Amino acid sequence: MELRQLKYFKEACELQNFSEAARVLHISQSTLSQQIKQLEDELDVLLFDRIGKRIVPTEAGKAFLPFACKSIQDAEDGRQIIRDLKGVETGTLHIGATHSLVPLLIAAINRFSESHPKVKIMVTIGTSAQMMESLKSNALDFVLSFDAEEEWKEMERLALFTSHLFVVVHRTHPFAGLSSITLKKLQQLAFILPEKGFATRKKVDAICHRNGLELHVDIEINDVHTILHMLVGGKWATMTSEAAVHGEPNLVCIPILCADQTTSKACLFWPQGIYRKNSALAFASCLQEITAR
Repeated sequence: MELRQLKYFKEACELQNFSEAARVLHISQSTLSQQIKQLEDELDVLLFDRIGKRIVPTEAGKAFLPFACKSIQDAEDGRQIIRDLKGVETGTLHIGATHSLVPLLIAAINRFSESHPKVKIMVTIGTSAQMMESLKSNALDFVLSFDAEEEWKEMERLALFTSHLFVVVHRTHPFAGLSSITLKKLQQLAFILPEKGFATRKKVDAICHRNGLELHVDIEINDVHTILHMLVGGKWATMTSEAAVHGEPNLVCIPILCADQTTSKACLFWPQGIYRKNSALAFASCLQEITAR
């Protein structure tokens, strides 16, 4: 059983198509089929059901997949440990972040790249739910997101800072002069909110549910920065963390008068049981230095 066979098997399971998997792996389809067949012969079991052009993992294939993934990850961890022992400042750092924490991410990348110029950084931006799925599959080294403790108990976390939830409007909005806003008054606003899957949206929905509120949500968008730009003109409002509004001088943050907890904790999330490469630990230190200020 070879490591490359396990990688081919994993890719085929994910894409459920030999042609597509071969394209992604940069090998011929015949090579992929041959290697999968050799793996099946060694295990003495069919790993895939062939249904026309599609392939579907068999029960044995589904059972074998977690062990194949662990073997691949263990091999990568081993290689990374050797690199770290040699003190070689190279390699790739895969970072996931939610839209609201992009300003913090940019500041950390600028600081990190000065002292680690040979480390390549690959960044994926998405919703909290998307990032956590990628982290669980070991596609990312770590994720920057606001916490949702009830959902991500299996993740290890490094708390960075606490941010309050605000109603955010452009300075030309009729409510821009308010020093605070009540829950009842929120129902007078037309909102643009992040779509489902964002940690901030989950908190907004939870507050509304507990207090029997029904907001007028005109638009849902899967990008926080687009939402903030759409506030120009003073027609709409949004609700987001103060961290997301950093560096936007024309936007006004209005505190919400609410008995509910309106704070969120920004964290760096690690997958459990995975070796943490030196470059990832160094990046975490940069984040802590920036947020400490």
